[in-house]
Amino acid sequence: MQDKEYIAVLIQSLEKKSELLDKIIAKNKEQKILFTEEGSDPDRLEENMQEKSGLVDQLNELDAGFQQIYDRVKSALQGNKESYKEEIRRMQKLITEITEKSTTVQAQEKRNYELAGKKFASVKKGIRKARTSTRAASQYYKSMANLNVVDAQYMDKKN
Repeated sequence: MQDKEYIAVLIQSLEKKSELLDKIIAKNKEQKILFTEEGSDPDRLEENMQEKSGLVDQLNELDAGFQQIYDRVKSALQGNKESYKEEIRRMQKLITEITEKSTTVQAQEKRNYELAGKKFASVKKGIRKARTSTRAASQYYKSMANLNVVDAQYMDKKN
C-alpha cells in the first residue's frame, strides 16, 4: 500500500473509533437509567454490560491497528506535512472529537460506578430485610405451633 492509502485507513479507523465511543456513551446512558430505576431488570443490565464490553474490545483492536499503521507512515507524515495537510487536519479534528468523547465516557463510568454501588447496597439491604422477615415469621410459626401442644396427661377414671 502507498502512504496515501495508509493515511486513508488511519482516518477510517479514527472515524470508526468515534462511532464506537458514541455507542459506548449511549450504553452508559442506558446503564444510568437501569441503575436509577426502581425495579429495573437485572438481566437487561447484564446484557448492557456485555454489549459495552464488546464495544470496548473493538475499540482496543482499533487502537492496536491504528498504532501499527501509524508507525508505518509516521515518517511520511512528518516529512511531507504540506502534501498531507488536509489529511492531517482531518485526523487532528477526529482526535479532538475522540478525546472529548473519551472524557465523557470516563465521567459516565465514574458516575455509573457510584450508582452501581448504591443500587447493590440497596439490593443487599432488601435481601437482608427479607431474610430477617422470613426468620421472624419462621420463629413466630414455631412458637405458635408449640402453644397448641397439650402435654400428655394421665387421667385416672377410677373412683
